[in-house]
Amino acid sequence: MGFKVMNGNNNNYLNNSLLNNLNKSGIYPSPYNYVDYQKIELDEYVIHDSTLREGEQTPNIILSLNDKIRIAKKLNEIGIRRIEAGFPAASDKQYNTIKSLVKLDLEADIIAFARAIKEDIDIATETGVQGIIVSYSISSFHRENKFRGLTKEEYLNKLMDAISYAENKGVLVLYSAEDTSREKDLVFIKQAYKTAEQSGAKRARVIDTLGCMSPSGVSFLIKELKKTVKIPLEVHFHNDMGLSLANSLIALESGASTISTCVNGIGERAGITATEEAIAALYILYGINFFDINKLTNLSTLVEKLSRIKRPANKPITGKNVLIHSSGIHQDGILKNPVTYEFYPENLFGGSRNIEINELSGSKGIIWVARKRLGFDISEEQAKRIIQIIKTNFSSGKKTAYTKDELKKLIVKTIEE
Repeated sequence: MGFKVMNGNNNNYLNNSLLNNLNKSGIYPSPYNYVDYQKIELDEYVIHDSTLREGEQTPNIILSLNDKIRIAKKLNEIGIRRIEAGFPAASDKQYNTIKSLVKLDLEADIIAFARAIKEDIDIATETGVQGIIVSYSISSFHRENKFRGLTKEEYLNKLMDAISYAENKGVLVLYSAEDTSREKDLVFIKQAYKTAEQSGAKRARVIDTLGCMSPSGVSFLIKELKKTVKIPLEVHFHNDMGLSLANSLIALESGASTISTCVNGIGERAGITATEEAIAALYILYGINFFDINKLTNLSTLVEKLSRIKRPANKPITGKNVLIHSSGIHQDGILKNPVTYEFYPENLFGGSRNIEINELSGSKGIIWVARKRLGFDISEEQAKRIIQIIKTNFSSGKKTAYTKDELKKLIVKTIEE
């Protein structure tokens, strides 16, 4: 008995304009991303890059003034329009570095970090930055321990004083409620955000300081706060459970305007949302095209070099393995048509395709490497002989993929036989 294939012309999600435009440019993500698709309206400040502040809190990272200038210029070149440059009250080096970054006169706004105390705010504004993040921990864990029993009423009064003081300095003021995600009293959270808004804050950040929120928790909290304040909401999510990017995206879908990121996902402990991954997701999932995405791998490589923190080979978007194929089945597929195992063009984010030769590889992969990487034109029969030798060597104990030199010697020997 045969089966009748149902007509798929009624799959309305395939008619989504964003999906169609992506397909025309050689990008083929899952069409189910666009079922009941609702376009999100975001401005150019959707990415608030914190590589120079949060990123420098990564253990063993010390960035020089020249390092920070190079990173800031690259961020600006890519299209980032908000750079969190550091904590000027922390040291003379931080203060002087931020002043130097301001003098670059980039298109990106330079933002400084400050605690909710007047001295920090004074020092931050003296650097000439366009905006100040006023950070004030809100959870009971912080109020009871860091601030030694600070009451909710005292918190709100101090918050009002700090935001008002900063607002009078004539800069953009962002309220940042550290450890928002662990404060149990939602009414109190709403009071704090409303107090910040009424005191002059132009934007407010929701912080998952310990990376312990779920996407559903994020969506709930953002939607609740949107009922309370009219100023734009921003988010700063840590990656302790590997959810920071997912949480950032659901926050945007739920009404947030901006997400904090660091290049390569560096930052305290497990880091925060990776700048390059967020930009790629914004482009493919929501059509946000403010950024020069072809330079993302270059940016990632620069920060890897200057931070001396090696990015994982399997890191999304910019890891060295994301466009390398070692399985013979995959090699055969991508050589027939890359779309079989790559859903976007190899150079979309500035990367390049390669083929690795090991015991799982096939003759098509050997032929490609021989021609494209080593300059040899070998036959199918020669390729099969080479693959058999390779498989035998791995069975005998070889544990690493073949290098160019090893392959070259093997190919030359096979050709001469």
